[in-house]
Amino acid sequence: MKKVLSLTVCAVALFSSCNKDVATPEGDFNASLPAGRPLVEIPVNSNGIITKSRLSKDTVWTIPGVAFVNPGTTLTIDPGTYLTTGRAIEYDDDATSDTHSIAGVLVVPKTAKIHAEGTVAEPIVFTSPKVSGRAAGDFGGIILLGRATTNQTNPRIEGIPAPIGVDVTYGGTIDNDDSGILKYVRIEFAGYELAPNNEINGLTLGGVGSGTTLSHIQVSWGRDDAFEFFGGTVNADHLVALSTDDDDFDFDFGYSGTIQYALSLKDPNSTNSTSGGSSDSNGIESDNDGSGSSASPKTNPKLENFTFLGINNAGTAATKLRFGNRWRRATAMTITRSIIAGYGTGVAFENITSSGSTFSNNVVHGYTTAITGTPTPVNYTGNSTSTAANANSYLRLGNVLGTVNPFYSTGSSFNIANLVPATTSPAYGTASTYKGAFAPGATATTAWTAGWTEFQPKTY
Repeated sequence: MKKVLSLTVCAVALFSSCNKDVATPEGDFNASLPAGRPLVEIPVNSNGIITKSRLSKDTVWTIPGVAFVNPGTTLTIDPGTYLTTGRAIEYDDDATSDTHSIAGVLVVPKTAKIHAEGTVAEPIVFTSPKVSGRAAGDFGGIILLGRATTNQTNPRIEGIPAPIGVDVTYGGTIDNDDSGILKYVRIEFAGYELAPNNEINGLTLGGVGSGTTLSHIQVSWGRDDAFEFFGGTVNADHLVALSTDDDDFDFDFGYSGTIQYALSLKDPNSTNSTSGGSSDSNGIESDNDGSGSSASPKTNPKLENFTFLGINNAGTAATKLRFGNRWRRATAMTITRSIIAGYGTGVAFENITSSGSTFSNNVVHGYTTAITGTPTPVNYTGNSTSTAANANSYLRLGNVLGTVNPFYSTGSSFNIANLVPATTSPAYGTASTYKGAFAPGATATTAWTAGWTEFQPKTY
């Protein structure tokens, strides 16, 4: 079913002959964002290219339509800056002859850079403009495009109508390509569906190289995936995916980077994607490509210290979720020292590339099946599994008796300390052996999530 993005901050002005602004302002959106900061539109030219090089925190910046960082330049965003959805613009799509109304999408094309480096005390926030009734899709999303290796030929990033007037292809041969920095950044209520399987995610990465810094990024309450990696070699650390509609981490087209320390939380109260009438919301979905070909380089993410938590109820998990990890279509993979729990099936291997793949020293729970499918990775050792009806009686996160609830239900009741393995947990270990995203002994104030993340949607 085709989804429609509801946009509430728009203005009327001429954009170009084929792109038209739509709608009019409604309400006082200053009330939903930092007090005392004016809302100002990021200036763009007739092709949607941003004409300003720095965005300061004394202003809440609105993103009109699809806005592009100028190729060959750097857009700097100061710590503590808020950005939100601006005026909607209609784009004609020659491929479908449809017209799409889009707003709040920031694109960093090849050769452009973004320098968005917040701090613990002053994260940079991309969020909904609404005072109340915030929902997935209020904000468009962020797209980074680079020149690193993929297994496709001159691919064009999904989710963007064609033609758009700016080059939105990605990939190349520069594996250390540098698209800039995203650090201490939150992306909230993002997502736009151009067509089925053609969406803008919270953070979309196409052919992004290892010279790029991705660290301490939270994507929350999104319409599609939280993080999607289309090829590339970029590494990342300290990522949070919260309450997204589809997959929390999606890998395609030869992605081969390393990610360490990441948290994936599903929300029983959020919407969830479907496929063929069944839930299709996963912690991870990884494919070599859409057909499962042997295209090279193989998709081969290397993941360590992840925590994937679905839903703390077997019936709800069966209805709303699919797999904690879904490795399929000839993907290779490495995942170690991680926790996967709260799904009907914890891990599914579906025609993966077994040679060179590793699945080791993980704690895996599934209400029905912990691990299923063939072939399994050639390096498959040291895993602990369970199908307990009470997931945390097995996980024992939060305290020695395993009686606290580490799963997400509402922001007001969520506590990061409940994700820390107790001494009796199968995830417990030393600094070099523990499983999951949080070390034993971490607290709500000392964990790497402290100070900059947000687990309760609210009016700012």
